[in-house]
Amino acid sequence: MDSILTWNDSLKLGIASVDDQHRRLLELINRLDEAVALGHAPDTITELLDDLIDYTRYHFDEEEKLMQQSDFEEALFISHKNEHRQFVETIVEARNQKPDNASFLLHHLLDFLFDWLYRHILGTDKKMADCMLGKPIADAAKIDQAGIIMQSNLYSALRESEDRFKEMADNLPALIWISNAKNIPVFCNRYRYKKFNIPLGSGNHSQWLDMIHPDDRDKVADTYAHAASDLKKFKIQYRLRREDESIVWILETGVPRIRRNGSFAGLMGCGMDITNQKNAEITIARINQLLMEQVEERTQQLLNANKTLEAEKNEQVRLNARLKETQAHLIQSEKMASIGQLAAGVAHEINNPLGYIFSNLNSLKQYLNDILKFSEAAERLAQELPADNLEVLAYHRLKEKIDIDYLKTDLSDLVDESIEGATRARKIVQDLRDFSRIDKQEMELFNIEAGIDATLNIIQNELKYKAKIVKEYTGLEPYLCIGAQLNQVFMNLLVNAAHAIETFGTIYIRTGTEKDRIWIEIEDTGKGIPEKIRSKLFDPFFTTKPVGQGTGLGLSLSYKIIQNHNGKIEVESHVNKGSKFRISLPLTTNK
Repeated sequence: MDSILTWNDSLKLGIASVDDQHRRLLELINRLDEAVALGHAPDTITELLDDLIDYTRYHFDEEEKLMQQSDFEEALFISHKNEHRQFVETIVEARNQKPDNASFLLHHLLDFLFDWLYRHILGTDKKMADCMLGKPIADAAKIDQAGIIMQSNLYSALRESEDRFKEMADNLPALIWISNAKNIPVFCNRYRYKKFNIPLGSGNHSQWLDMIHPDDRDKVADTYAHAASDLKKFKIQYRLRREDESIVWILETGVPRIRRNGSFAGLMGCGMDITNQKNAEITIARINQLLMEQVEERTQQLLNANKTLEAEKNEQVRLNARLKETQAHLIQSEKMASIGQLAAGVAHEINNPLGYIFSNLNSLKQYLNDILKFSEAAERLAQELPADNLEVLAYHRLKEKIDIDYLKTDLSDLVDESIEGATRARKIVQDLRDFSRIDKQEMELFNIEAGIDATLNIIQNELKYKAKIVKEYTGLEPYLCIGAQLNQVFMNLLVNAAHAIETFGTIYIRTGTEKDRIWIEIEDTGKGIPEKIRSKLFDPFFTTKPVGQGTGLGLSLSYKIIQNHNGKIEVESHVNKGSKFRISLPLTTNK
């Protein structure tokens, strides 16, 4: 805070001791003014008044001794002493009143001190010094009087400015306050007293804190402390409580008060009543919260509905997929059954003429043997008759013409080959009947290795140009299962193995027993299966073949068949080296 009285050369009288004492008086009055302005405690102000009284008495005694020593004019001396006495009496009277109202000192005692000090120094003391130093006083008195008027007007303007500030603050609809460096309120405008029904002059620091809502006190105290330590302005919202416990919301902006030397002198703040705004915000917030809760509730309902719909949709998709898969399996099964039925019918129809052919070929072979015996008897008879016998000659000409020796050899071979072909045809027909077996879909003991052989016979045309078949059977015991279904699995795996071989390769078929399981392996030397699609191999409708060349049901149906037999099917594959499918079936089902 700046000093209101400033020592300068115009105040010097030319007497060193007196000038030093005047400077000291200015310092004491400035300290008193600062204590009042900063709202120091009454005891502090009383101590400053005591210091001022003691020092003025000392100063006046020193001046009066100088005047006596210089044989100062008696009338002027008496007048001078009266001014000294009047000054001390005024200060003592103020001291004895123990003023606790800062406005009393501000408007009465300090006004007197400032006015008296300039008038006394520039008036009475100036005359005294000029007389003691033998200087003319007329012109100097006019200059000094102008200085007195200037200083008086300057101080009056300052006091008037303060009065105007207070008058303006008292009429503003806002809370205007000033505190000192100890956070003690030294000024509050009338708004505070009107708003909270507090009599003027009764405010103090604890009462100010008590007015703040308990939940906001620490926040306000921390804000004031940071503003004081950081010397920065602040803005804060907090609540004040009125006598009727009603709440007043305050939006407060404040700044630190800083002395010329940079030290902290207190805070100044202006608080606006934002209760209506805050209540509106609270109401809006409550409405928004209610709306948010309703929106959240509705959103949750929609989410739950969506989840239900999603679950139903997923279930529908899953059921549709299962239905589609089941339908495809049924179609495939019906297709296989139809093919089996057709194959069984064809086999039955072929089997009858094959029986005739096979029987007739056997009879033909017997007849041929008889004819050959007859031919041999005729040859022996021709040798016994004369060579020139006409019948013998005719016999030899016929023999040469029909080349009987060649016919005997070739007819025998033709009959044997025909019997072999008929036998093979019968075997194929039997395998076809065994493979289809649509009339037997229940569990029965089944020769797995024979089933594989039957399957190989059926798809021989698919395999013979693509691979060499290598069988490594171990002689499995008959297995309780649905043989037609396992044959279908073997056929799917063998055909896939042939398709995996691009030119010509090898297909290995192995069987074996391991603990309580039997296993069948079908391995090829084809192009292998990329790792990224191995997990999809048994998915329904998944195929790597071009559109129109595969349904994607072969492996899926095979997987389902093995699964229905409580078994498992696994695949091991290496790109460009081949693939191996291993079927494992439990022996426990046969017990």
